Amino acid sequence: MKLQNGKWLTVDHWDLIIAHPPCTYLSHVNTAGHSLKKTPENRIEGATIERIHAMEFFMRCFQAPCEKVAVENPVGIMNSVFRQPDQIIEPYQFAESIDDSENYVTKRTCLWLKGLNPLKTNDLPRPDNAKLFGTYATGKSKCWEDSSTRDAGVRSKTFLGIAKAMAEQWG
Repeated sequence: MKLQNGKWLTVDHWDLIIAHPPCTYLSHVNTAGHSLKKTPENRIEGATIERIHAMEFFMRCFQAPCEKVAVENPVGIMNSVFRQPDQIIEPYQFAESIDDSENYVTKRTCLWLKGLNPLKTNDLPRPDNAKLFGTYATGKSKCWEDSSTRDAGVRSKTFLGIAKAMAEQWG
């Protein structure tokens, strides 16, 4: 961070870290990039090196010198090479009601926690994506991201209900 006078601010101690490392090489979606069935042999080495760097960055986030750390990422490689997450959450678990269209959606997100309790969730029923967003010709249900775009920036969204719960319960 930069102060107004142009000097760099250094922090000797963090009270809480909530890390959102990029999931490009960590999610299960990327698994095909490491299989000869789906990826040419000459591209697997590069993808594997990127995955190793992503795993190292994830672990640096989790092992940061801070008593309270949460690392967020989708289900992926860290569930097996590190450990299972402490909690798997979805935005609807933090929606105010079933009419809360911003948060009453599904998107599985894993939380690995150090020094923090799992987030308290509501008791709303799981949304029916087919009713909310329709279906494809194959019969598969669409989800919130399909109704807008498949853009990575959209898919990496942190939902307001989850962010609010983190701030209120951990902050």
